[in-house]
Amino acid sequence: MSTSTDGWRSSRLEPAGPFLVVGDLHNHTTLSDGRGDPEAAFRQMREAGLDVAALTDHASIPREQREELGLHQYPDAEALAVARMMPRSFDEEAWRRTGELAEAYDVRGAFTALRGFEWTEPWLGHVNVWFSDDWVHVDTPGSMAGLFAFLGEHEPKALFGYNHPGREGGRHHGFAVPPGDAGVPPRMVGLEAFNRADDYLFGLGGAASALVACLDAGWRPGLIGCSDEHGSSFGLAGRGRTGLWVHEHSREGVREALSARRTFATREVGLRLDAMLDGVRMGGALPGDRAELSVDLAGSGYEGRRVELQVLTSAAVTGGRSPEVAVLERIPAVVGDITRAVVRVPADAGWLLVRVADLARGYGRSAPAGHPASSWAVAYTSPWFRSRFR
Repeated sequence: MSTSTDGWRSSRLEPAGPFLVVGDLHNHTTLSDGRGDPEAAFRQMREAGLDVAALTDHASIPREQREELGLHQYPDAEALAVARMMPRSFDEEAWRRTGELAEAYDVRGAFTALRGFEWTEPWLGHVNVWFSDDWVHVDTPGSMAGLFAFLGEHEPKALFGYNHPGREGGRHHGFAVPPGDAGVPPRMVGLEAFNRADDYLFGLGGAASALVACLDAGWRPGLIGCSDEHGSSFGLAGRGRTGLWVHEHSREGVREALSARRTFATREVGLRLDAMLDGVRMGGALPGDRAELSVDLAGSGYEGRRVELQVLTSAAVTGGRSPEVAVLERIPAVVGDITRAVVRVPADAGWLLVRVADLARGYGRSAPAGHPASSWAVAYTSPWFRSRFR
């Protein structure tokens, strides 16, 4: 595998800074409800050109508890019916086997293999957990309290992220940040902008946005893309993937980059995206008033093509409603060039991010007609935040 000496992996905004690795942090195998061989998963992802990969099989409500579920846990019969359709989950032996495979395929400086799990509450929402020593099934159906207790009391080093936000009816309890956080919110490092081939900017339908709802609620994640692979071929092109700006190609380096929110989401193979506001890389502190946006965008099949850089924030800061999307600036760019522009930063904006859009293509699923972001997303930067944590 290439290393930081590969020119494609170096940012032109900070050549001596962190370097780029590409990962897929959300995959399933026959150890839960996937069709892919866990023995082949890491090998296939490395052969597909990924530098970082995670297996995150489901840990859901135990199926033997199906008939014990009731309306004391869910708001209505429809939500209860969804909860009773829990996927097949892995067990202690599968957790052990996933760890063995990750150890076998992890090669420092060449390929980072991670063991994780997907906490799967069928109605409420799905959450990937990485860097934990243990796992937990959904022991508080209809509530995220069990997961937050597990993270706060038993796994202080674990990181986590919200998957396909807004897809499930419970919508992660409206993305509410837990009270008495026990250090949990700072470890929510990933929010899926792409899951499989889908863009989740307008994941709630219409002008409402699950990404905006989550960020407006006070969470401070980086944006990531994941394949959520359930088939037998891993690392397929056209699925979500994550760019990580790391200081070293290792588990420690990946963990540090996720924690710093130095990530971007894309569906494109070979894309490089780095962005700074007044010299602060995405994931950092949001400057005030006006700032120079610098974007290094290169590679992939988009090389040499015209795109638009859309500076996004919550519509609540522009006289609209949360969780709607506001486009503050629309900046023409060419993939392969460094683009610089001065952008306004509203004083009451809690966050801001950049969406790379192909105006020649439609959004790809439901989106509000005529909205300036109703176009094909090539990539998303992680946000800059006014304050890191609520």
